[in-house]
Amino acid sequence: MVKARDPEDRANEIARVLRPLGNGPLTKAQALTAAQLLDVHWTTVYRLRRRFLANPVTGAVMPRDRGPKTGGRRLNERAELIIDEVLMRWLPKQRQLAHPLSDLTLEIRRRCTTAGVQPPSRSSVVRRWVAHREADNLAEASKTTATPGNFVVHHPLDVVQVDHTQADIMLVDAFGRRPIGRPWLSLAIDVATRCVVGFYLSMERPGAATVALLLTRVALPKSGWLSRLCVEVEWPMQGVPKVLHLDNAAEFKSRALRTGCSEYGIELMYRPVGRPHFGGHIERLNRTLMERVHGLPGTTGSSPKGRKKRPPEKHAALTLPEFERWLALEIGQRYHHSAHRGLHGATPASMWAAGSNGAEASSRLPDTLEAEWQFLLRFLPVARRTIQADGLTLFHIRYWHPIFSAWRLDRRAVTVRYHPEDLSRIFVSVSGKQFIEVRFADLRHPPISLWEQRSIVRYLRGQRQELISEATIFRAIEEQRRLVAQAQRDTRKAKHRTGKAKTDRYASRKVFSAPATSDSSSASSPVDYSKPAPAYDVEQW
Repeated sequence: MVKARDPEDRANEIARVLRPLGNGPLTKAQALTAAQLLDVHWTTVYRLRRRFLANPVTGAVMPRDRGPKTGGRRLNERAELIIDEVLMRWLPKQRQLAHPLSDLTLEIRRRCTTAGVQPPSRSSVVRRWVAHREADNLAEASKTTATPGNFVVHHPLDVVQVDHTQADIMLVDAFGRRPIGRPWLSLAIDVATRCVVGFYLSMERPGAATVALLLTRVALPKSGWLSRLCVEVEWPMQGVPKVLHLDNAAEFKSRALRTGCSEYGIELMYRPVGRPHFGGHIERLNRTLMERVHGLPGTTGSSPKGRKKRPPEKHAALTLPEFERWLALEIGQRYHHSAHRGLHGATPASMWAAGSNGAEASSRLPDTLEAEWQFLLRFLPVARRTIQADGLTLFHIRYWHPIFSAWRLDRRAVTVRYHPEDLSRIFVSVSGKQFIEVRFADLRHPPISLWEQRSIVRYLRGQRQELISEATIFRAIEEQRRLVAQAQRDTRKAKHRTGKAKTDRYASRKVFSAPATSDSSSASSPVDYSKPAPAYDVEQW
């Protein structure tokens, strides 16, 4: 039988021979007969039949082209590594090349010769260079083109996205009402229900401490925080998330975050670099909130072009606590109970109530103060210190505990966790598991926050203070607090004087506008002191 030259005819011929053989075991006699019909070796029949049984169509036994396959590489493995290194690392650093292809070929050949590897030909380098440029063009196109599809999550707290943004508003201090800058807003949104499970507001740039405080606000009840804000809002969204969806910022890769998430079984998922649409839910929430912020006094707007026409410093009126209360009301009362297009018209609060019955119960921490405290402790920022003769020093502040008397002999290294909002106590451990509470060595010092400590250090350095010590820090803090307390007292006195002056003016008008009595003899009649004195209008309280 003459072998067909056309590939399709040859495939049809092979299929006609193999189909009658069925799916059962193939004997050698059958293979020899089929091999004689197809003019091939009998072992080739077994190979063709395996391909045909895996996919019983004619195309499965289409003859394969001889020679190297398209896209295959036959260079030495070390030569391939050298080419990749030159294309990925050496080439981007060359700002200007007279003859890029020639210079590229010479560099590859030089490195191959140094490494004792057979250099590739010029045509091989050309093919690798063209493939590298095509890959770069595809990568750039994928960054600028929106990727279709949706990130679908079915249960609450399965995936929580976290991100930071600088709010488009200028805030003022609480006493002088002077502009102090734009705050940083850290948000955590539940992807399944679009509920805001927590937010944190600060004037400091986000760091590991910000992420820790935000996560504790996500997992712990919000009643205490809302009562401190004097806000009456129902905010039942709480629990330990299964996956945290983050960008690649440094604060999201801190040691405290990784160890805390590992302890509670929280998986960290990082978005690809340069792909903001992978965090579309949190990005859209940021835009929604900033659109509402643009209606507040002191807004900077979303574009810097119009800020000269409406300088936010002149119109700024809100302090940090006031803006935090506004955000709590905006999210808890308005956003959670507004129809959401991504939820097909449902509200985030209704989606949470409908889907959190089973998932929320399994993700909640035990309702005990010890469980809440352990969760907070796991996510507090970490520092490593060595016990010295005078105790432990952190942020220029000295701490002491009686157990340090034994530890300081060998200058033992310890793990320290600290709460950024209260540096009056830290938590120290040798093993990293059991922590003890340690207070200021000088118990006369008042509690301070990390933000106060940093601002005082910046102030002292601005005053060209050469030596920054614990004494200078607390002396400056106490002086500032005395100034603040005096300003508050002066403000209360001024308000009291203003209110008293208004009352006196009102009383004088009432007295002098009273009609004269018609009984002229009453003025000269003697006073009867046995009767109670008559009450005038100005004395009615």
